[in-house]
Amino acid sequence: MDSMDPSRAFVTNVKRLIVKVGTAVVTRADGRLALGRLGALCEQLKELNSQGYEIVLVTSGAVGLGRQRLRYRKLVNSSLADLQNLQFELDGKACAAVGQSSLMALYDTLFSQLDVTSSQHLVTDSDFRSVSFRKQLSETVQSLLALKVIPIFNENDAVSTRRAPYQDSSGIFWDNDSLAGLLALELQADLLVLLSDVDGLYSGPPSDPNSKLIHTYIKEKHQGEITFGDKSRLGRGGMTAKVNAALCAVFAGIPVVITSGYATDNIIKVLQGKRIGTLFHQDAHLWTSVKEVGAREMAVAARDCSRRLQALHSEDRRKILLDIADALEANESLIKVENEADVAAAQDAGYETSLISRLALKPGKIAGLAKSIRVLADMEEPIGRVLKRTELADGLILEKTSCPLGVLLIVFESRPDALVQIASLAIRSGNGLLLKGGKEAKRSNAILHKVITSAIPNNIGDKLIGLVASREDIPDLLKLDDVIDLVIPRGSNKLVSQIKNSTKIPVLGHAEVLSCMVDQERLLY
Repeated sequence: MDSMDPSRAFVTNVKRLIVKVGTAVVTRADGRLALGRLGALCEQLKELNSQGYEIVLVTSGAVGLGRQRLRYRKLVNSSLADLQNLQFELDGKACAAVGQSSLMALYDTLFSQLDVTSSQHLVTDSDFRSVSFRKQLSETVQSLLALKVIPIFNENDAVSTRRAPYQDSSGIFWDNDSLAGLLALELQADLLVLLSDVDGLYSGPPSDPNSKLIHTYIKEKHQGEITFGDKSRLGRGGMTAKVNAALCAVFAGIPVVITSGYATDNIIKVLQGKRIGTLFHQDAHLWTSVKEVGAREMAVAARDCSRRLQALHSEDRRKILLDIADALEANESLIKVENEADVAAAQDAGYETSLISRLALKPGKIAGLAKSIRVLADMEEPIGRVLKRTELADGLILEKTSCPLGVLLIVFESRPDALVQIASLAIRSGNGLLLKGGKEAKRSNAILHKVITSAIPNNIGDKLIGLVASREDIPDLLKLDDVIDLVIPRGSNKLVSQIKNSTKIPVLGHAEVLSCMVDQERLLY
């Protein structure tokens, strides 16, 4: 399991959790219920309930489900003349009344199959104007949670007194997102999770390839930078409503995470401290130590550094490699401590013996790596070599010359020694580099990266080699076909296929990778 992100350490104190699931998660594109997603949601809540978490669910979907059922009913009861001019204008309150019973019946069935009891609570904005109602609500929910019952809340649109319940944003709450935020305050929740149809809050519309996922929302930084796209296909408020609800809860000291409800285990991952979705926290502006470097910034920095590296004479690049070899040997004891910590953690986690063997930097390994780097440094200059010369006509000669590719993104497995080998090849050939190693070698990779980059002179910059902290960053990097020139995944067929299907960047995989790493010349053109 990945180690906990420092900004998510608060999850260790979470006991009472409110989960809000949106219409776009509950229903499919055709308006029918998304049974697979609902089943996965209930299974997650069942698991957390059995672990002692107190869970309150706020669900949308009644109006969308009711509209689908009433549309079918009206179609069945239409005359031939009506069918020739189909126009369905259905009353939203009627849709809510019909859809609510179906939605709750499904939740009851799913939870019953998991041996979990749920309860239904329909509320309106006017209910919360009563102090006695709010007190009674809190007492009732407290009693249910003590019995390990999961209360399910929904705004009762069927009897709402709003003039325009699907447009009016006045009052104490105005949609299920703001209802979830209000309940978080009323019930003194420790965490609010808002499930959406996207991975979290983006800097712009998620469909825009230039938009990037914001892992931690800092109001002072992001408030004026975000461009909101259209709301979801069926829901009422979209991401704007979720952000507003999150800010209200955070103002009262309740952390909020907006993440995708399409994944089968995102709620559990949030409570494990994984860096997924967008986190809202009242202390976010103080977390300078966990300030994130965006994928684009990392890639652009590697590109800029690589261009300065390419401008060096061969002897200067050779000296960088010799300095790296010396630095590895000088820091061998420190590297050994971090590697032993990774090995111990892998053993505790029950990893296979073969993986642990690959993970361990055995005695003599650092010395061997340093020797290999010095051999590489003394090899023939790889940049600017004429690989092929063809005379096309008298005095017209076409030459094929080796040159750096630019920026390489390499995803590799548990061998920390691979980081040293890849970094050395990249420096010798004048390429910038982004590395994502296996999570089981996190500490080893971090110290090796630090030692190597510390030996790179300031006129080149230590950002020549970027170390990708989490695999959640990979999707953002794979969008950067204007900055990254080649992706090399070293892993399973599934990994290679997933990456090939997720990017426009050229991908080199498996046998091609091995040849590429053995034959430097192929790495250069």
